[in-house]
Amino acid sequence: MQKRTWFVASLVCLVGLRGAGCATQTAPSYDAAGSVTDGAFLTAPLWNDGQAEVAFYEVERTHRQEGQDVPQRFLAGTYLVKHAFDRAAMSKAGPDAPQSLSAFKYALFYEFESGSYQYKHNYVINAAQADLTPLKASFTSFDWCSNVYSELAFHARGTVDALMRSDDYGNRTGTFAYRPQAYPIHLLPLLVRSLDFSGTQDLTFFVVEDDGAYVRVQAHRDGLVSIELPFGGTKAERIVLTYDVPVRSLISRETDSVETYWRGTGPARQLLRIEGASGRYRMSLVEELRTAYWREDLWPRLARVSQRP
Repeated sequence: MQKRTWFVASLVCLVGLRGAGCATQTAPSYDAAGSVTDGAFLTAPLWNDGQAEVAFYEVERTHRQEGQDVPQRFLAGTYLVKHAFDRAAMSKAGPDAPQSLSAFKYALFYEFESGSYQYKHNYVINAAQADLTPLKASFTSFDWCSNVYSELAFHARGTVDALMRSDDYGNRTGTFAYRPQAYPIHLLPLLVRSLDFSGTQDLTFFVVEDDGAYVRVQAHRDGLVSIELPFGGTKAERIVLTYDVPVRSLISRETDSVETYWRGTGPARQLLRIEGASGRYRMSLVEELRTAYWREDLWPRLARVSQRP
């Protein structure tokens, strides 16, 4: 029952029925001039090879179950690909779409077990290639009790449609105003890779939550460090995110007010690791490749990953 209670509580936060432990600040007022993203990185030629970046991560986390800390370890997968997005249809653009624009599609997906339960989670985000303005964010989950689907659709007119559907946890719809330089949690891994620290060590942006609440985030570039990953040591930029209040984690049942990201120093600035300040969750890169996965079987090309997330 405790596992099911946590899942319901997570969905309550997801659809904006704020209660104890789900509090966040109201929408801020700030100067939206300028962007926190590096346009040269986002529009670099490396994204134009007609392939996707596919990466696999080892997730290690600890959660409370029946009064005890229970460790979990599982594989997560991601892909990042450039494509045309139809803002009117809120979907991948066809050849004749009148409002299509160049966009990135990023997904993070995994499954895990807990007691009798099996869970599958999938986050997907479409964002404008030029500056990562969000276009559409969705989340799906499966467990033995229910299917869940939630969505944020960001319209050019400056409004966001929020949707949540479940056969077990209720249904919600709503609309709220969008503020520039605000991003759903789905986009954080790609956003951190794209942050532009030219001439500064600190940047400010906001996380937009599913009910239209905004949480201020301070991003600090903490310098170049050496880290150990499952495949060996490497150099990385260490970037610390501090949230005014904790936000939902993409990879954990826990929430922290501080998360640290490590991004690579190569042209793709690959995401190497995410870790919560509590030490209760971590995600580390195992292997990555560029592939047209919709045309080829990528699995024979992998050296360190032999199973699907």
